[in-house]
Amino acid sequence: MFQYIKDQWANGRAIYGKKSWRETRRVILHFLRTVGHKQEMMEYKAFFESYAPDQHILDKQEGLYELMSRIFLFKESTLRERIDAVKNHFTALEDVFTPETIEMLYNPDELKPEGLKQGILLWEDTDLNMTAHLNFMTGQRKEGLFTILLQLGDQGVYHANIRLGKGLEGEPALWIGTIQGYKDGLDNAKHITKKMFGYRPKNFIVFLIRELAKYCKVQSMYAVSDEGFYANTHMVRGHKAKVAELDPLWEDIGGTVTQDSRFFKIPLEEYRKPIEEIKSQKRNQYRKRYELLDGYQEQIRGNLKAYLH
Repeated sequence: MFQYIKDQWANGRAIYGKKSWRETRRVILHFLRTVGHKQEMMEYKAFFESYAPDQHILDKQEGLYELMSRIFLFKESTLRERIDAVKNHFTALEDVFTPETIEMLYNPDELKPEGLKQGILLWEDTDLNMTAHLNFMTGQRKEGLFTILLQLGDQGVYHANIRLGKGLEGEPALWIGTIQGYKDGLDNAKHITKKMFGYRPKNFIVFLIRELAKYCKVQSMYAVSDEGFYANTHMVRGHKAKVAELDPLWEDIGGTVTQDSRFFKIPLEEYRKPIEEIKSQKRNQYRKRYELLDGYQEQIRGNLKAYLH
């Protein structure tokens, strides 16, 4: 038991450091929240120690321990729900990606091979000077267990924090924790909508998520609603929690609120309006957009091929 207590303190130090009182306070809170859950913590650790693609993920990404002491992923998530979410995600990864790919994605950047420092290149368009990568970004673990980052040059435009796992009916599913934009990148990317024939970057990152979902063997896709955003668990001193305000996007892409109002169910396929139903003056724009997206689909399939089972 003494060793277990020492381990929980050490985990907190590894996550938060010890340079300031604020960091030490976070260490203490992590310790107090985990020390009484030995069975769950040992289960969590044992899962990773026996994880075939890489038994050292927790050693290299200590921040994953924070999911055991913080109410992350969605509003009012329980410890049991978060443990299951993490285990289900990493279990699902084994059915999708090669062991080498999983190890690479969850290695710290300094351990990644040259050319893969940003993870897997999902998509690029040199004419637009834009790329999209799939990677684990430790700072985004509050909302997901890997991230799609859409960039214009070296500036972020949008990122989506996502995870694999089980849906509300126990089916294989992909979960979107949030989609967030970067102010500078968004300001500089306003011309992208025109270049993509009226297709907004926010919709394009949803397109990328859906394309990834095709290869992740999922049967459904969900998104966390504004009400379900993890920060809404606690309202401090009457202040409204910061939320992404994504409900309008989920509705725009065909999503519907589930019986649990914390989540939307999102169609796996994007609805494409038939050309004959589009106003004649816009038909050429839509035709070019669809052709562009069809080409991107083929590129993404080719980019992922080397990393999939």
